[in-house]
Amino acid sequence: MGSQGQKSQNTHLHMLEAYTNLLRAWSDPVLKKNLSDLVDVMLSRVMDPATHHLHLFFEEDWKPSSHEFSYGHDIEFSWLITEAAEVLGDAELLARAKSEAVKIAEVTLKEGVEDSGGIVAEGNAHGITNAYKEWWSQAEGAVGFANAFQLSGNPAYLDASLKTWDYIEKNLIDRKNGDWFIGISKTGEVAGPTKISFWKCPYHNGRACLELIHRFHAIREAH
Repeated sequence: MGSQGQKSQNTHLHMLEAYTNLLRAWSDPVLKKNLSDLVDVMLSRVMDPATHHLHLFFEEDWKPSSHEFSYGHDIEFSWLITEAAEVLGDAELLARAKSEAVKIAEVTLKEGVEDSGGIVAEGNAHGITNAYKEWWSQAEGAVGFANAFQLSGNPAYLDASLKTWDYIEKNLIDRKNGDWFIGISKTGEVAGPTKISFWKCPYHNGRACLELIHRFHAIREAH
């Protein structure tokens, strides 16, 4: 997926995560204001409130310059925006973020998850355009659906999280040589031997494992 505009959803999404974690360690008022502004940009510019999908690319004036969306980025955003609002400590913003997070999870589950639990790569207003199931999308789905269950109590999201993790265990974890395969094709085949590359590293899956340990401990204690 090459650049299709002057602004990228992905860049803003990962700046959101970086600002959030920096604010945890450094309670700086300028940083807090920047994170608050970025949350607002993500919710009002990057996300389409009518569809609960993130636009992928934009022109300088924030006009969307792409028509496809990424289910993995959508569900990743759902839990990162919740986390950012929690760290900011703004009750009104947190309520907004939680509401949107559940709506995003609902749309992702309805449109982008196969019966196997695997999350497909891309779609548009007409349906799925790329059924490839990439390693990082599955990792983000397992966390995002767990987050949606914690926010809503709807067991469908807990089931979705567990089912996506089951898909990961059955299809992506390399039991012989370690790490995860990069993805699964629409015909169910492992998509190449790449384990480390410019776009493949332990970031998404390592973070997902830590998040899921924490979240499922919390879920078990709450129930």
